[in-house]
Amino acid sequence: MKIKNKIALMAAALSVIGFAVPISSSGNPHEAARPFHAVIHGNANPFPIDPCTLGNHETGSGHALHLGAITWTSDETVKFLSCSPPSPPGSAIAVSGTFTITAANGDEIKGEYQTTGTLDPVNGVSVLGAYTLVSGTGRFANVTGSGVIAAHGAGAPPFEFVSSMNGIIEYDRHRNE
Repeated sequence: MKIKNKIALMAAALSVIGFAVPISSSGNPHEAARPFHAVIHGNANPFPIDPCTLGNHETGSGHALHLGAITWTSDETVKFLSCSPPSPPGSAIAVSGTFTITAANGDEIKGEYQTTGTLDPVNGVSVLGAYTLVSGTGRFANVTGSGVIAAHGAGAPPFEFVSSMNGIIEYDRHRNE
């Protein structure tokens, strides 16, 4: 019976400690990590940089949790991982880029991502990696967050793509109240 009481006491103590730990890492009671999810549809505009590297500018629109309707722009560099000119590059790629998500009211979130995947003229492009939210404007002025980004796109014009982002976002939701 003493062991059961000790376990119950420890469980109660841990639950009290759990409630005492702030959800926000900033100490601001208005800031809290909350789930972030976005789905973006758009078009890529790839261009050659050298035989082993492409540049890409993307535009799109979609919907994001905590933002509503959004627009998306990104600029990225696509490196073919097994490339030795004059031989054609393989399909394995590493993609790094920066993005801007703009909410309907004009507030922006800026971020960066690193992904890996494949690029095939027939099957298109598929990538998976990590993103980080680094800055913003308006209610997102002090935004932070991170998560997973995935995308799949066509291998031929008009280079349509769909992308999803899943992770967390932190911002001061009462900043402009």
